[in-house]
Amino acid sequence: LWAGDRFARGITDAGRRFGTLDDDEGRLFLNPQSWSLMAGVVTEEQKAAILKSVKDELETPFGPQMLAPAYTRMHEDIGRITQKFPGSAENGSVYNHAAAFYIHALYLAGRPDHAWRLLQCMLAGPDEEDLLRRGQLPVFIPNYYRGAVELNPRTAGRSSQLFNTGTASWIFRIVIEQLFGLKGCREGLAVKPALPSGWRRASAVRRFRGSILAVDYKRAGNEQTITVDGRIIEGDLILGIEAGRSYDVQVTLPEPG
Repeated sequence: LWAGDRFARGITDAGRRFGTLDDDEGRLFLNPQSWSLMAGVVTEEQKAAILKSVKDELETPFGPQMLAPAYTRMHEDIGRITQKFPGSAENGSVYNHAAAFYIHALYLAGRPDHAWRLLQCMLAGPDEEDLLRRGQLPVFIPNYYRGAVELNPRTAGRSSQLFNTGTASWIFRIVIEQLFGLKGCREGLAVKPALPSGWRRASAVRRFRGSILAVDYKRAGNEQTITVDGRIIEGDLILGIEAGRSYDVQVTLPEPG
């Protein structure tokens, strides 16, 4: 399904590939790009092409659209998605569940600054203009924001107000396991943060297997070091964590290069 600079969305019952540059509508779908990056099946050249295509064709001030250009008429061999109003639901909105997949993929692809920028797009504000355009306070992440920016500039960015979405659990996982890099594994807790390059300091608390780990991050030096209760550990894995204990963890990160 590789189609020049993107993965096509699929093959219809009529035997036609769709989600390619040959289409007048629905030329690029977000999910196939995200899933290919997450699966690790792309070459470096394909990765670069995907990131550029998504940035150029799908990204908006409100996050990446699920597809573009949005469908404006029924495409019989593609089906129901093409009947939805352009820029709403799966037809070209900023569908936050899908956006979370892409953010996850960006972290895996080693693009923490890009991922952080799109993560911020999910929350309304902080300026008044953005809050008014979206029509909601940043107290939850909605199912989607209106898309089809070029077709419907007046309503682009408006919140669906729908809170029935799997986005929150994905974002929780992304923030804990990728942004702060505190990921549980069989042996213990791996510490592999991917903080934005502009962050000098940060802190987080991770409850893990009955213990509490207070983690402080700071940028200094040329390599990552981890200190647990005053002792430097080897590698990036905290072992021997005991339930009921609290741990003080200091993480020194290299300067962005």
